Amino acid sequence: MFSVSALGASVLLLTASIVQAQSPPGSQPSTNHALAVKYNGNLTLTPNALLPQPLLASAPAVSLNQTLNGTHMLMLVDLAIPQSSINGTGSEFYPGLVPCRTTRLHWLQTGLTQSANGTFVSDSAAIADYGQPHPGLNDIAHTYTFYLFRQPSNFTLPSYDAGRVFNPISVSARMNFSVAAVADAVGAPLAANYMHVINPNTTAPGTASNGTCPTGTPNGTVTPYTGAAIKVQGMASAVVVVLGCVVFALL
Repeated sequence: MFSVSALGASVLLLTASIVQAQSPPGSQPSTNHALAVKYNGNLTLTPNALLPQPLLASAPAVSLNQTLNGTHMLMLVDLAIPQSSINGTGSEFYPGLVPCRTTRLHWLQTGLTQSANGTFVSDSAAIADYGQPHPGLNDIAHTYTFYLFRQPSNFTLPSYDAGRVFNPISVSARMNFSVAAVADAVGAPLAANYMHVINPNTTAPGTASNGTCPTGTPNGTVTPYTGAAIKVQGMASAVVVVLGCVVFALL
């Protein structure tokens, strides 16, 4: 169980007022509609939060506070995979959120319908099973984005992403995944949410090698998780909350 300090609660309110986009600023596709994401029944994701990696082992529940008819699909994509992770594979490089970064698919669930309480459920096997976020040691914090799309009755993956086997979760076929190609095929995401995750054993964020690309943190320094922290970004620049940290205390 988690408890949030009173100061942390005020910071969360500030976060909600500053962050308007529900997908990472500067990323495509984008949406301003919020997808509710809850881990372990009690850890609710606020857009742009830095979450502790060990608590993200199981797939979260996702929901929407408006009623949607029809069938939908959900994706979770890492937008900050080091470019060096796919060098030498012969793959076309799909750009990530910042320079010298690409993408990795962490979850692709189709056949989702909305239950009475707003939660999305599916009886279908996932095209890509949920994979726990696991950024590299001493890398920058990775940005993981949830996207909810409508699923056409005849949906197949677009050619850029098609022909791959996405299970088990360790396969390299999950690298270099294009969410934009999916959006081009089925339309913009209906809702989204995103989080930052850093390797819990990291001691020097941004020092990990990325092939010929420079090391460092092009999207700003993130302090390694020791309790919890929230970073707040505006649409064009980062605003770091220094009034205090949100402390998620394991009880």
